[in-house]
Amino acid sequence: MKINTKYDTKKSVKIIFTVLIFVGFLLTVGRWHSVFNNKFVVITAAINSHISNFSFSLISYTGIGYFWLLCGVKFRFIMFLGVFMIFANFVCESPLMAFMNTPDIVDAVYGTVGIAVSFVFLLVTNKQGLIPK
Repeated sequence: MKINTKYDTKKSVKIIFTVLIFVGFLLTVGRWHSVFNNKFVVITAAINSHISNFSFSLISYTGIGYFWLLCGVKFRFIMFLGVFMIFANFVCESPLMAFMNTPDIVDAVYGTVGIAVSFVFLLVTNKQGLIPK
C-alpha cells in the first residue's frame, strides 16, 4: 500500500531520523538485555531502570510526528500530541494508575526528555527540512 505524502525531507533529516530511531531501539534492547543479565548496564544503574520510558517516548513521538509532517499535518497538532504524551506519561506514572503500574515520577521525567529531544528534531525538520513534492 502506497501512502501519498505532501512532503519529502532533506537527506540530512532522513539520516538524523534514522539515527534517533536506531538509538531508541538500541537503548530498548539494552534495557531488555539487562533484565536477563544484571551485570549489563546501559549507562548507569539509575538510568538503566528508566531508559525504556525515554526510548519508547523518543521512538513513538519521533515516528508519529515525522509521518505527520510528511503528510502535511499542521505543526500545532504535532505539538499537541507531544503535550498529550507528556500528560499521559505523568498520569500513568502517578498514584492514580497504581493498580496498573508502579508509580514512578522519574520514569515520566525520562519520557518527557525523550519527547523534548524528538520535539527539537521535529521543529527543525518543520522549519528547514521539508521539501514539497
